[in-house]
Amino acid sequence: GDGDGDEADAGGAMDPAEPELFEFGDDDTAGAGGKKVLSEKALKKARADQAKRGVVYLGSIPPFMKPQKLRQLLTPYGDLDRMYLMPEDPEIRARRKKFKGNTGKNFVEGWVEFRDKKKAKACAAMLNGTQVGGRRRGAHFSDLWNMKYLPKFKWDNLTEEIEYQKALREQRMQLELSVAKKERDFYLQKVEQAKQIEKMRERRAAEAAGDLEKLKHLPEAPPEDREETKEEYEARVRRERARQKEERNQLLRRFKQREALGDIDVDSARGMMSVDVLRDLFVGKKPDEE
Repeated sequence: GDGDGDEADAGGAMDPAEPELFEFGDDDTAGAGGKKVLSEKALKKARADQAKRGVVYLGSIPPFMKPQKLRQLLTPYGDLDRMYLMPEDPEIRARRKKFKGNTGKNFVEGWVEFRDKKKAKACAAMLNGTQVGGRRRGAHFSDLWNMKYLPKFKWDNLTEEIEYQKALREQRMQLELSVAKKERDFYLQKVEQAKQIEKMRERRAAEAAGDLEKLKHLPEAPPEDREETKEEYEARVRRERARQKEERNQLLRRFKQREALGDIDVDSARGMMSVDVLRDLFVGKKPDEE
């Protein structure tokens, strides 16, 4: 159905570098608070167990098959442990959704780890090139298995390869970003250069036409074909300063500032309040004045 792939996101293509997401067995290798410290005996046992395991590579996955369905189909041929399915390009899925196609998540290739490498080899030899089968009207009845046993290949090799590819993608992305930044800076530089050339052409046209009003608003620049002399530089600086002064004067007020009026209750000669005010405050008014 359309929602099959969305349910597969929780149990499908996950990062194999996180083993806790791929442990389907009953034995736990990590405690609640962190990883357990294995004894030498347990370490030897774990290494022996890893040596017995085998990995089968699936060159193609039946369209929109869930990881749970894939595990169900392969479990009869041997005990499975970890599984990693590579999802399709997100742009392809988005384009399929845009044109109202199947919205499920599709996987392009995968790796399945068997607990017994002999059973993994026998499973790959038996199923490769055969039909998936199942119900005759099932979605994957006519699809063919495309799998191969990988000798001397362990799950650690897969995680190392994925980490390498991840680092390679990040490095490639950084390189692309650096190239894009250089192209952007080069483009902006050319745009600014084109603006300067256009202003120089406008100034030459204004000088030829004698349009002094237009020359005031155009920046002074040396000619393209020769260097600027000292006299030209000094004249350009004077004109630029004059233009800046004119612009500054347009922002300033053209009327004189009125003098600030002092407080009428303060005696300016003594620098204190007048005697009449002090008498009213501390002595009070006379009866006849009331």
